Amino acid sequence: MEKLRDPSHVRALTLAELEGLFAEVGLSAPRAKFYQLKSELEGLLERSFPEPGDAERIRRIFLDSLDSDGLGLATQPRGDTIVFAYPVAALVATAR
Repeated sequence: MEKLRDPSHVRALTLAELEGLFAEVGLSAPRAKFYQLKSELEGLLERSFPEPGDAERIRRIFLDSLDSDGLGLATQPRGDTIVFAYPVAALVATAR
């Protein structure tokens, strides 16, 4: 879905990969805070760069995700739209 939404998107780093970046530059293991970035589908599509026809494919992916949360984004219908939440990790270097 992310590659359809923004074809320049290659992949997201895993939490372990992000934590590894701290070690690579000599920092201690980071402290992590987790939260959800809530959004709605049509607003996301307005801020995205899908190829012609891909916005409808993205809508279908979200609709198909409603029953099983196949995207892992807590996808839910709300009125005439679909809402979801991206999981986010904020990493902060700890003092040595």
